[in-house]
Amino acid sequence: MSRMTRRSGLSNRLYDWLAASDRCQESDVIFVLAGRECRKHFALRLFQEGWAPTVLLSVGRFEIRRFSNLELPTALDLLAIASTTEPRRRHYFVQIGPGTTAARRIALARFGTLREILAFSDWLRDHTAIRSVTVVSSGFHLRRIRMCCRQLIPDGTRLNFVAVPDEGRYLRRHWWRDPKARRLMLSELLKILIYKLLCLSLMTRARFGVSLSRGGLNTGRVGVGGSG
Repeated sequence: MSRMTRRSGLSNRLYDWLAASDRCQESDVIFVLAGRECRKHFALRLFQEGWAPTVLLSVGRFEIRRFSNLELPTALDLLAIASTTEPRRRHYFVQIGPGTTAARRIALARFGTLREILAFSDWLRDHTAIRSVTVVSSGFHLRRIRMCCRQLIPDGTRLNFVAVPDEGRYLRRHWWRDPKARRLMLSELLKILIYKLLCLSLMTRARFGVSLSRGGLNTGRVGVGGSG
């Protein structure tokens, strides 16, 4: 076996370990982490195919100008909503359902993925009828998301983790040849270690009766888009 073949096999195994993607299942809601636009396009395709009646998109500050690129079933001018908020506080959950689209601002701080999942956990506690969730993100992101969700999402919620397939196929084959992709993958390994420590810290606080939403993590509705 050549050195190149061994390196390729090892890189594929590392990617597969990080990706840890499940097969898509029907669920009550599809939750999409902020970041690459392909995540949202893929989730909306799943919504259109009937995998869930509701989609919840996490939209970060630097995604808002591109939000109009998405083909939503009901229009929402997120840029106009965000214009009333200072830039560093512009992070939203956009909820899409049959005939409705609504946005609510969520408060974030450092460790954005962890804070997104904490905010989503609060959202689930406000929507007690939700019993199953499909979480969509990039494949390399799923190991860390899975770890956080299993620690922080309310008990009794069935979780299904699905990677964006087209993006994953390319990265799995080529990430170790591309310096930028290599840094991305290796940084993900470091983040997994950091997030393990953060999750343990948060669960310790919870056991001592400290709200996970304390410190500016509560969400509040800021805008609703109707049909049109």
